[in-house]
Amino acid sequence: MNFTSQKKILITLLLILLITIFSICLSNAKGESFAYITNQGEDTVSVVNLNDLTVHKKIDVGDSPLGIAIIDSKELAIIGNVDSQNLSIIDLKINEVIKTIKLDTAPLGLAPNPSGGEVFITSWFKNQVLVLSTKDFSVTQTFNVGVTPSGIAFNKKYNFIVITSRDANLVEIYNATNYSLKKKIKVGSHPYGISTSDEFIYVANVYDDTISIINIKNWEQKVIKVGLRPYNVISYKDKAYVTNAQGDNISVIDLNTFKEIKKINTGETPENISVDKLHGNLIVSNWGSDSITTIDIKTLKALKQIKTGLQSRAFGQFIYTK
Repeated sequence: MNFTSQKKILITLLLILLITIFSICLSNAKGESFAYITNQGEDTVSVVNLNDLTVHKKIDVGDSPLGIAIIDSKELAIIGNVDSQNLSIIDLKINEVIKTIKLDTAPLGLAPNPSGGEVFITSWFKNQVLVLSTKDFSVTQTFNVGVTPSGIAFNKKYNFIVITSRDANLVEIYNATNYSLKKKIKVGSHPYGISTSDEFIYVANVYDDTISIINIKNWEQKVIKVGLRPYNVISYKDKAYVTNAQGDNISVIDLNTFKEIKKINTGETPENISVDKLHGNLIVSNWGSDSITTIDIKTLKALKQIKTGLQSRAFGQFIYTK
């Protein structure tokens, strides 16, 4: 073998090595995402690795876990346990409960302030919102709201806390600085899940089989027919996604035309939904089939159903990316 041939082989091997190193770096830079699914029927949280779509671990929490709030900046998950009336604090670095916080009420919906300093929690039976400090996990304040407060979300742009008052058929908006009431808006029958982004509030009206989209600038409301018994609704880019609990599907709403453009089958009794931005998928929790369903956002096709735990709920934003 002459010198020229040896040189070519060496260059080829070097290129292969560089490509391999680049691929590894690119893979590491992409990161990982996880879904934290509260399983109300077995008092656990399933940690689902969304890179390989496997249940990585199950974590024992309190009795009847329902709501969840992910605090990205502190790498924590706050779990609301309805029957034991307490909160489980999960360290996302080690996926273990590091603290249990006793409350004097059953926590339902949880919504973090994007600053990471506090979490707002609806108290269904006391008609209140609790303010939990993430510094020492103490309840620093409570404020009274409408009857049966259910879903809760935080609007960063306007510094608003928005909640559904289920039995009053209202959405209530509060100033997050002093917790004063900004506005009450009549919506459909039995509003439950709620989300908000930029200029809009999205509400699932369970008994009307509709969602309400409220424009915060002028408080105008659009009502859109969806599937059977919508439970929750989120928006992402130019679409909204609605879980239809008794239709076993989700509705896809075009936010340019405010029309339903598609229904996608899920597992049984889909309830809650979040976006896995890392992989471009929707993740839907299915209460009736003890599972989650992954859906490709680009193709709007269901990809896979993964068994998680008994009565999977995950009421809130339940995806963590690192």
